[in-house]
Amino acid sequence: MILNRNAGIGLFEKNAHNEEGLFLFDFNNQERIYLKAYSEWKPESVAPDGNKIAITNYPSTKTKYSKTDLIVMDRNSQNVLLDTHKYFVLDTAFDVAGSKLLVTAHKMKTFCLDILKNEIIAELPKELRLYKGDLDPEHNSFIMPCEKTKDTCYIFDFTTGKTGIQKFGIREKICRIRYSIDSSRIYVISEDNILYCFDRNYKIKWSKDFNDIGRINSSDIYITENNIYIAVEAQDVKTNNWGTDFVIESNSGEIVTRIEGYQYRGRFATDYFENRVLLHTFKTIDLITGHISEDKII
Repeated sequence: MILNRNAGIGLFEKNAHNEEGLFLFDFNNQERIYLKAYSEWKPESVAPDGNKIAITNYPSTKTKYSKTDLIVMDRNSQNVLLDTHKYFVLDTAFDVAGSKLLVTAHKMKTFCLDILKNEIIAELPKELRLYKGDLDPEHNSFIMPCEKTKDTCYIFDFTTGKTGIQKFGIREKICRIRYSIDSSRIYVISEDNILYCFDRNYKIKWSKDFNDIGRINSSDIYITENNIYIAVEAQDVKTNNWGTDFVIESNSGEIVTRIEGYQYRGRFATDYFENRVLLHTFKTIDLITGHISEDKII
């Protein structure tokens, strides 16, 4: 599931908690729109302004090869803007305007597609996993970690089509990277199980070592809407086999809340509104109180 908090648009796939198939949800007017022609498809990306979505289907219905159907459509009209089955798609990410799409595909270097022309306009140095990175809307660029090289991220500039390398000086492989809501900070989780906060000059503001607490190097990074708190999921926690979620004050790096996991609670799925995170059960959890909503949000 994907939720674009700024645009108030969610894209939800068919699963045990949603048996009717892929649908869009507009949180602004509480409207649910089922994409009936694509009920079994998976959500890939929602453009920053919420006006375009990318969805995929595997295996492709249009070719005998092991490829993925990839469609980009206008959210309001549902007109298809791009339709291709050339690639085995793993990850996608829109630029700020929603006119270009970064694609990671199996056995290919990550590339940038011009959506209207349906052609590759730039190629990155190697295969990268886009879901581990983040869009910088201020500079219309995308940052993503290199999985094989320590202390290395690539920054792709959508405007110029060029890719640069950014070092952080931590001598560890980077597992996940995300900008703060106002883009003034950069949060990084390293392979060595450390959560870092950098300023925009790539200087460390604070760091938190989780090695005595639990494993966070497979966690995403969740940020509250007011930018005050971030949260990570820890596995292999000695005190809880179901894991523990940690809420951290973004200015100081201090842990302010521990939220204990338990059977059937549901794992974190994506940022929600205010101080809440959406769970895979379609319920929400408040990062400050740990309270879980009684009803599903949709």
